[in-house]
Amino acid sequence: MDLKKVGQDIYDSLANPGRRNWKKRARQKQIELKPDQHYGPAEVAAILNRSYDTALRLMKKMGASNLGTPERRYKRGKSILVVSGKRLLEYLRNKQV
Repeated sequence: MDLKKVGQDIYDSLANPGRRNWKKRARQKQIELKPDQHYGPAEVAAILNRSYDTALRLMKKMGASNLGTPERRYKRGKSILVVSGKRLLEYLRNKQV
């Protein structure tokens, strides 16, 4: 058991009560990038150190897959974006050049 992580989790829960700053906390996660895995917007935001909304925009440019529901009559479809680790690595390589 890592006491430093437990202490940090307690501090974060006291310092950031409720749903406030959830985008900031999502961006601060440590994520290991694997090419054969799919990543959602919160994980992409953490990897790129960007905001959640910026991660959504970048994922659309990268060609993310939409796993959501289609639009129906009188009902808007829900979009769930996922991008493969391979495309994310490609994006990071192109950004470094």
